[in-house]
Amino acid sequence: MDALFEALQKFDALRVGGNGNDRVIERDLSDVPPDFTDGIEVNGLSRAVRFGLEKAGIRCFHRHQDEAIRVAVNGSVNLALQAPTATGKSLAFQVPMLNSLVQNKSSHALMIYPTKALGLDQRNQLERLSKHIRPRDINSWFYDGDVDSETRKVLRQNPPAILITNPDMLHKSFLAHADKWEKFLSNLCWVIIDEVHEYRGYFGSNVSMILRRFSYHLAQKGSRPQFFLSSATCANLREHAHNLTGLDFTEITAKRDVRPRRKFWFVQPDIPQHEYWNILQLRAVNAGLACLSQNKSVIVFCPTRKFAENCHRTAKRRIEQLRDEGCIAINTDTVKVFRSGLDVDTRHEIQENIKKGDVRLVFSTNALELGIDIGGLDGIILAGFPDSVMSAWQRIGRAGRRWDSDAFVLYLARNNPMDQFYASNLDIFLKKPLDDLVINPSNEELIKRHVPCLLYETRGGADGRDILGAELRNAVDEAMQGGGGPVHVGNFRPHYRVNIRGGGTGIYKLRTASEEIGAMSGSQKFREAYLGAIYMHGGASYRVESVTQDGTGGVINLGSAEPHVSTRPFFLTTLSVKDIFSGLRWQCIDGNITAYYGEVTVTVVLTSVKEINDITGDVIDEWSPQNESAEFSKAHAFWIQQEGGNASVGNTSLQHILRVGAQFSIPVDSHDMFPHADQGECVVYLVENYPGGIGIARKTLEKWRVMLKTGVDLAKSCSCSSGCPNCIVPPRAQDGIDKTAGIALAGSLLKITNVSPGHKFENGLWRPVQRSEA
Repeated sequence: MDALFEALQKFDALRVGGNGNDRVIERDLSDVPPDFTDGIEVNGLSRAVRFGLEKAGIRCFHRHQDEAIRVAVNGSVNLALQAPTATGKSLAFQVPMLNSLVQNKSSHALMIYPTKALGLDQRNQLERLSKHIRPRDINSWFYDGDVDSETRKVLRQNPPAILITNPDMLHKSFLAHADKWEKFLSNLCWVIIDEVHEYRGYFGSNVSMILRRFSYHLAQKGSRPQFFLSSATCANLREHAHNLTGLDFTEITAKRDVRPRRKFWFVQPDIPQHEYWNILQLRAVNAGLACLSQNKSVIVFCPTRKFAENCHRTAKRRIEQLRDEGCIAINTDTVKVFRSGLDVDTRHEIQENIKKGDVRLVFSTNALELGIDIGGLDGIILAGFPDSVMSAWQRIGRAGRRWDSDAFVLYLARNNPMDQFYASNLDIFLKKPLDDLVINPSNEELIKRHVPCLLYETRGGADGRDILGAELRNAVDEAMQGGGGPVHVGNFRPHYRVNIRGGGTGIYKLRTASEEIGAMSGSQKFREAYLGAIYMHGGASYRVESVTQDGTGGVINLGSAEPHVSTRPFFLTTLSVKDIFSGLRWQCIDGNITAYYGEVTVTVVLTSVKEINDITGDVIDEWSPQNESAEFSKAHAFWIQQEGGNASVGNTSLQHILRVGAQFSIPVDSHDMFPHADQGECVVYLVENYPGGIGIARKTLEKWRVMLKTGVDLAKSCSCSSGCPNCIVPPRAQDGIDKTAGIALAGSLLKITNVSPGHKFENGLWRPVQRSEA
């Protein structure tokens, strides 16, 4: 690894010693070999499956594989398997699933994955094993949004042994058109749900209602397939599995943390704040090229789609420069960008070429984060810390897929508190336990959306009602009593009105003059593909020429755009309080301090756009959009208001101190919430990014003082005088932030509220807090 470290310096990815003042922490983790069984003999395992395993070169199992297979094959229990990355979780559920399909030739299995990339990879793994199993021809196929309508019809009428799908299609097809799936569902023996750590927050809460509805639908039909859930990064897997499905599980946990030998470099780059984002992109590109110069294959995980696209474009330009200078000869075809929104053929081609070694440097969003077996990658570059420690380990697990291989991890910190904290605390990262996963099956807003779907699917009977959970079950009962029973009119189905991923209204297709090249959500369209926007896709630049809309989304028509030119939008966000759920009030001489948990209406308006030359930084053009409508949404929020206080710069700082403190105080991803300050009213907000909430705002009301104190401590520990991105200032912030004023205001709030509140808001009324409650 010494040669690689020297190459990183040579290519200006790192600046240490006489070349600069980057701070680098280095650690080596030794390999931990797996604990294998002596063979593959398992009671109840058919001869055909054993033969298939031997033909596929599998002569033994990991201990946790063996335990899971034994329990699954010899009982009817549901299983939840917790095991490290690259330790064969897939084989642990493939073997019992294939065993059931061999023993009952009319049976079927359903495999559910959160992303299409993962589904493709798992099918490839499955086929390598199933092709050796006889006498039954165990075939599998995808059923997702990329499958054309004619193929879908054939799959419903003559389903293969195994169908691979995602939660979206489970909702919109298997449940919305359950009558067309009778042949498949009536003989369903296994439901496999892999990578369950992806089902958290808002998306996970939606998926929990879909899976509970699905389990309930199967129970009504008298069908009780076995469920097998798995994850590598979940601390509360059994609880999470029950919350997702409404079913009980037996948990199996790997006794050994199998891993390859890994070298870690955690870096705090010495970059001027005003140039941080652009230079960090260049550092990430240079790191990738340094790895290629050492014949290392890597994924560079990028924080945003735009960051990945810019890195890809810059890398191709740098390769041409290096080739012209006679420094290095790299084929630009070995460098790709990977993200959601690319068309299916492009995604499949990139994945396959990574495995074959034809693609050796990939700039990716989190689309390649999950358990995809992409062959012999040598290393991972993290351009910024992911949303959670769990996501970081998922990304790290993409390299060194064999325990006896070597791998490396290079982490380049962004200029924000979370990134800077882990960059200087590598040992804390390596030793930090996994987080519990949280979803909210009690989300009233989501329940309202799912109840019509459940009523549509209901055909009477009470078997399995315990699966639904009390809140969803009670909501159904209330709807039935109010005359809201199942209604079937023509082709209408309420399922299409439920957006389970929270991506905004509708799906917009991206179309050039000659072809359709991808898609995006309505929310992404509003922020990135407004009229005149320059949009990067697959390494090329396009300009949005027009947008046509229909009832489910629309089409974004793209024309050519000059390279090295970009557009930067500016938005105005306003909030208005819609409802108060609960609150606490402290009285003081200068006025009341009140903390609220409730619902707000969020309005976002695109106010102006600047077109910029990326090379010189010059503003080429600036305009105010005339035809862009505002984006409206309802959201749960926490806010704290100081009545009688004076609006000040400290109010702006206070929102960011609270935001930073929240990330270190409760389980929350950085994109789960956003801060907002109302200067005129001396009020600051933390707003959840998902309608109906996932519990963040409610939890903030309980722990806001802990969050605020944590944020103050982090701000004070930073050496800056007025606030910077390393403590409380968001990168590329436009508003003035005064750290000193924010710390003073936070200190005043903490001092005044260091006693029990005088009043509590409950059931629509303020009432005095009794001494027994204090």
